[in-house]
Amino acid sequence: MSRHNNGGMKVGRTIAVEWERQESESERLAARKKAKTKKVIKVLILVASLAVIIGIVVMEVSVWISNRVEEEKAAKIAQPTIEIIDEAGTGITPRMKEYVGQLERDLVDVGLTANRAVVPAGKMREVHVFLNGHDYYIKMNIDRESAVSAEDAKRMVNYVTEHNITPEYIDVRVKGKGYYK
Repeated sequence: MSRHNNGGMKVGRTIAVEWERQESESERLAARKKAKTKKVIKVLILVASLAVIIGIVVMEVSVWISNRVEEEKAAKIAQPTIEIIDEAGTGITPRMKEYVGQLERDLVDVGLTANRAVVPAGKMREVHVFLNGHDYYIKMNIDRESAVSAEDAKRMVNYVTEHNITPEYIDVRVKGKGYYK
C-alpha cells in the first residue's frame, strides 16, 4: 500500500465510511433536535393543561363565592316581625316587606320600637309606622333609605316629646324635613 495523499483520506478508509460517519452525525443531531422539540412540546402541553385546570378552578371558585355572597345577601334581607296592614287589599310586595323589616331594625338601632305598619290605600311608596308608647304614626317613603328615615323619625319624636306636642302623625318622607300635624 502506498502512502500518498488521497485528497484528505487516511489510509484504510474509504469514501463511503467517511460519508456514513457524516450521515450518522447529521442523523444524531437531527434526532437530538427532534427529541428536544418533542420535550418542549410536552412541556408546553403540560403548561397549557395546567393553565386550563387553574382557569376552571378559578372560575368554579368565583361562581361559588358569587353564590355565597348572594345567599348571604338574601339572608340579610330583613323579614318584618310586625304586622303589615294593606288598606288597599292588593297585597304586600316583597320590596315593601323588605323595607319594613329593615326599618324595624333601624328603628331599634335609634331606640324606637315599631308595633305595626300600614300601607295606605292609594299610596304606592308610602308606609305608616306605629310606634310602641305613642298614639301617632309616622309617614315614611320606601324610596328613602330606612336608616335615614329612622333617624329623622327619632329626631321628630324627640322634638314633639320635648315640646309636649301630641300630633296626629309625623311625616319624614322628605329628606331633611320633618313635619307633624
